[in-house]
Amino acid sequence: MANILIVEDNPLVAKFYALALERAGNFRCLRGRTADEVLAHARAGEADLVILDISLANFTHQGRLIDGLEMARLLKNSDPARRIPILLVTAHAMEGDRERFLEASGADGYLEKPIYDPQVLVGKVKELLPEAP
Repeated sequence: MANILIVEDNPLVAKFYALALERAGNFRCLRGRTADEVLAHARAGEADLVILDISLANFTHQGRLIDGLEMARLLKNSDPARRIPILLVTAHAMEGDRERFLEASGADGYLEKPIYDPQVLVGKVKELLPEAP
């Protein structure tokens, strides 16, 4: 069973992701509420994939505010976390953002919010984790 690390500042959205992934996808989910917590989970090998909101309110690293793009770069520049696929999610997408966000962050996938259908989320996670059930 794959472990999904959810980094989302809206508790209701995070709960929706967890329920969708646990029930429809047979994944185990954990939350990352701070940058240090996310890095610790990733470096400890506790995450097979990270779902990362681009707009994170009050999310800090080393005393300064960061967004999901910078969090993705921190993960991709950290051993052994760099091997973990990252799925970016955002509600503030405009035309052309997908490519720009993926390039700027080093992330592996992208979804626009709101996500109403749990199968859309589960399908994207399985696409990024080919060995997942």
